[in-house]
Amino acid sequence: MGLPLLKRAIQEQAENTKNFVSRSLAIGEVLSMADMATGVKRGIIYWLFGGTVRNLGSPGHVTKWLQPLQGQKYTGMFAVTERGHGSDVRGIQTQATFDLSVQEFVIDTPCENAEKMFVRNAMHGNYAAVFAQLIINGRSQGPHCCIVPVRDENGTLYPGVTAVDMMYKEGLRGVDNGILIFHEVRIPRENLLDKFGSVAPDGRSRSPIKNKSARFNGMLATLTPSSRRQFGPKAKKEVKIIEHQTQTLRLMPHLATALALTFASRVT
Repeated sequence: MGLPLLKRAIQEQAENTKNFVSRSLAIGEVLSMADMATGVKRGIIYWLFGGTVRNLGSPGHVTKWLQPLQGQKYTGMFAVTERGHGSDVRGIQTQATFDLSVQEFVIDTPCENAEKMFVRNAMHGNYAAVFAQLIINGRSQGPHCCIVPVRDENGTLYPGVTAVDMMYKEGLRGVDNGILIFHEVRIPRENLLDKFGSVAPDGRSRSPIKNKSARFNGMLATLTPSSRRQFGPKAKKEVKIIEHQTQTLRLMPHLATALALTFASRVT
């Protein structure tokens, strides 16, 4: 494939991914009007799992994981929170240890506090985006994300994976929260989403961001919406667009109308 054709293919893939996210947001809103649990579950599969692959993976990961997800070939889940670590992602204890001899990562839950909790779609999902401490030569390289197979196409758990149903909550009963436990589950080296950190075949870790803390912050930043800033007083920080009075006057009436119609549709 020539360079112009390759560039065009990459651009088309990026545009298709962008359109997919936009369509998913629109469909999720419509589904939530009828059944919030269905909208939430779709959000977990496409926005959290799919968004993690898109934002933390390479173009090869997008081709391998996101495109089949778009075609509904499988479903995914998002596994960050642990029994002993909620918002403290930096302190998670699940481990992804690199085994140089077979070019694999060993995903393991070393203790009870490392069990992944409140994993939505845990009782039906095929793959999980699992955040774990990347261990190379006995040293942690900080939290990284791997794609871990959980169930085959028939819904059977893979060896080493345990899924525990957390049962019903007061609301959103259609969302199956569960606990995921991994006992020396092996995955290929390529299953590491490597936009911010990769592991070469010789076991060397590589990252475009050398500082571990900065790398961690960059990784999380891609998973959270950002506020665009534009213009502002000279020699001072740019102001968020939404804080400009002209933008507020233009946007707020339409936003208020949209929210009012949304609330009305959910009540009636």
